[in-house]
Formats: sequence, C-alpha cells, structure tokens
Amino acid sequence: MLLVVTILPVTVESTFMPPSNCSIRNHFQFTLMIVLAIVFLTTLSNPTTAIAKPLKVFVLAGQSNMDGQADIRTIDFLGEDSDPDRAALLKTFKPDGRKLVTRDDVWVANAGVYDKLQPGFGGRRNYDQVGNKIGPEYAFGYYIGEAFNEQVLLIKYAPGGKSLHVDFRPPSAGKTGDGKIDSKKLSQEAADKWNNGKQEPIVGLEYRKLVRYVDATLADLKTHFPDYNEAEGYEIAGLVWFQGFNDMFNVEGRQQYGQNLVHLIHDLRSDFNAPRMQVIVGVMGVNGPHNEENPKQRDVRNGQRFINGVPDLKGNARAIETAGFCHPDIVAIKTAGWLNKIRDLKTNPITNDEKSMLARATSNQGYHYYGEGRFFILTGKAFAEAMLDLLASGKAPGPQ
Repeated sequence: MLLVVTILPVTVESTFMPPSNCSIRNHFQFTLMIVLAIVFLTTLSNPTTAIAKPLKVFVLAGQSNMDGQADIRTIDFLGEDSDPDRAALLKTFKPDGRKLVTRDDVWVANAGVYDKLQPGFGGRRNYDQVGNKIGPEYAFGYYIGEAFNEQVLLIKYAPGGKSLHVDFRPPSAGKTGDGKIDSKKLSQEAADKWNNGKQEPIVGLEYRKLVRYVDATLADLKTHFPDYNEAEGYEIAGLVWFQGFNDMFNVEGRQQYGQNLVHLIHDLRSDFNAPRMQVIVGVMGVNGPHNEENPKQRDVRNGQRFINGVPDLKGNARAIETAGFCHPDIVAIKTAGWLNKIRDLKTNPITNDEKSMLARATSNQGYHYYGEGRFFILTGKAFAEAMLDLLASGKAPGPQ
C-alpha cells in the first residue's frame, strides 16, 4: 500500500497546538495531519516497517562434493596463492589471522543442524553437529550474506555417492529403462536406517528426500530459527547443484545427463512452488581442465553445460566451470604418470617441499578435489557471484 502525505509548513508552536479559533472539524483534520506526518517520518527512518523483506532461501544440493570434504585447516593455503587477489581472500575469511568468520545474518540447515553460517558444515561423522570440514556453502553463504540486507537461509542436502540418473532422478524424467533398477525398492533394513522406515522405490529416492527435507525445514522455521519473522515469510530464491561423479559410471547416465538436469530444474521449481527460482550448476572439475581427456568425465561435464543452450533456461539457469579452481601444482603432482604424462614419479619423485605443500593444502582423495579448502572457497565464491548475477537480471523462467 502506498501512502502519500502532504505536510503543510507550520510554526514550531503550531506543530503541537492547533490555533485557538479552529473548529472541531478543523481540529480533527489538524490532528490527523500530524499523526500521518509522524507515521510518514517514522516509515522513512525505519524502511523495514513499510517494506516486507522475506527470508531469502537458497537450496544447495548434490552429492559428496556439495557436502564438502575439505578440512578447515587447509583454508590457510589460500593465502599462499600465486594470484594476489586470491591470496588476499584469506583475510576475508580469517580477518584476525586466527579465527574463521561466522555470520549471524546467514542461517544454515543441514541434516540435523540448524545454526548460523560457520565452518564445519561439510562432511562429518555426526550430522547432528558441526564438524571440521567445509563445502561450497561456507564461501557461498558469506558472499550471499554480504549482498542482502534481509536474513538468508541455506538449506543443504548432499548425500554422498548418489547419481542424477537413478538416485536424484526427477519425476518428469520417467523411468531409467532398466527394469531391474526401476522395480527395485529399499529393503526394510535400509528403510529403517535411512528413510524413517519407509520402503519406496530406489529411483528418484534422493530427489524425493531433498524435497521432503526442504519442505520440512520451511514448515518449521520458527522452531529451528527463533528469530525468523513469520509475518515477512520466505522466498526460495535460488538452487545450487554440484554433483556428477557417480553418473560417470553409467553409459545412459552420462548420455542423458543434460536432459535429466533440465527435468530436475523444472521439477524442483514446481515442487518447491518457486517458479522464479534461479539455478546455478557447478560443472564437475575433478583434476582440473585437462581431465576431459577422460571421456566419461567429459560426457558429464558437457551434460551439465547443456543447460546453457536451453532457450527457456536462458537468463535464469547457468552452468559455471569449477575445474580452474583446482590448484595446478597439486593436480600435476597427484596425476603424475597418467593425466600428467610429463612427469614420472619413479624418475622424478615428490620432493620434501612438495610433500610439505600437499600436507598444508590437501586432506582427502582426488574425487573430493583432494579436500582442498582453497578449492571450496573459490568455488563457493563463484557460485555466489553467478547467483547474484542471475538474481540481478530478474529474468523469469520461460522463453526469453
């Protein structure tokens, strides 16, 4: 509602006392004018009282690399980057040189934890508490929080070892075509352990669980986050998808990845009742740009890039590259003798300096980007920048 108030010039005395000779009607009009003026001025000084600012919700989904497998100690390696702009980012996340930043204006829902943004929402043994690893959510949340005045919520759902072809298969993609897989259901034992006792088909199970987790979180926001303003509500502003490794090992999964991803975007917009939800897809970048020599990884990467050529996704969904965020020196050492054919570790073994660098920079296996905190900071930042660019464009899904 737009309120327009015209304030006539009055003297200081008349501001608080109407002229003695005014009529009762004029007195009432005068008093009303003063009340409306006070409301107007109060609104100017407190814009949030006039404009509702719903909670900005971003869904982060995928498999183990969205979960995040980088020990927080490896974030310090970012400060050694040869690119001074990247090296300077360490001070952003560790301004005093000791403690990693947290943000009260960004909340995170992940498995059984509902808390403010902080390091530790990556992979962990006990998902009912934060641990000592990060994924892309840490830097993504930081930069999204910087961009918005309103409160932000990240809802992260990222079970490890799951494919788009089977586990996250969206409803509109139909069956896989493999009768054995299409007919398979959870055993009662697996259902009791992982699915609240519910036996249901394997195909699309993680898709359904993602939707249920998001719905359950949003339905109980006041319990999980007591400061949530129910009067202002929420809006699901964006989805970040970072996945792909398990689809490499199925021919149909690789070949159909692009179409399945389009189905995923459309179906989640429908099931989240968020038709304007912007989407960022992280193109799998395991072992850097040159690993597209591997045709399996190339197929999945191209499937993820496929969305950039879909007309009705133009301007509201975008796949961005992550391979360039892998540290080239680490990849060169770790892939020596196969991807990096220039170096033979038998004749040119790893030096003590290289061993020291790997100890500082890595904490996991190659398919987890070697658990490199630097990678996940740069990737999360890139996801946030791409998301903010789409949100700024304001383009709704559909033909442009």
